[in-house]
Amino acid sequence: MLEDKLVLLVDDEQSLLKATSIGLKDRGFKVHTAESGELAIKAIQSLKPNIVVSDLAMPGMNGFELYQEVKKSPEYTALPFIFLTAVDDFYAKKFGRELGGAAYITKPVDLDELEQILREKMGE
Repeated sequence: MLEDKLVLLVDDEQSLLKATSIGLKDRGFKVHTAESGELAIKAIQSLKPNIVVSDLAMPGMNGFELYQEVKKSPEYTALPFIFLTAVDDFYAKKFGRELGGAAYITKPVDLDELEQILREKMGE
């Protein structure tokens, strides 16, 4: 059941964070947000989300760096990441797949696509 599973949404763009969060909640997802990679790490450690949806281009720690930092801990090696970005770049997608990302979605966010991927990756 989706109510028992938590999506951590990470993005430095307030408007996207709010709109995507509301859209996912309206579709039955439990959502927590973080505005940076550093805050995301704290949220992962305290909330233990079932999946992370992270923007790539953020000040400080970008999405790929967040992924690599989180995956250093054996506790989180199975935590799926969906990368979200405004850049539809072949090499960035390839790098994300090579890192082990569950999916790569371009902005603007298509909530139907994101919902389908989340349900698939969360076993719904």
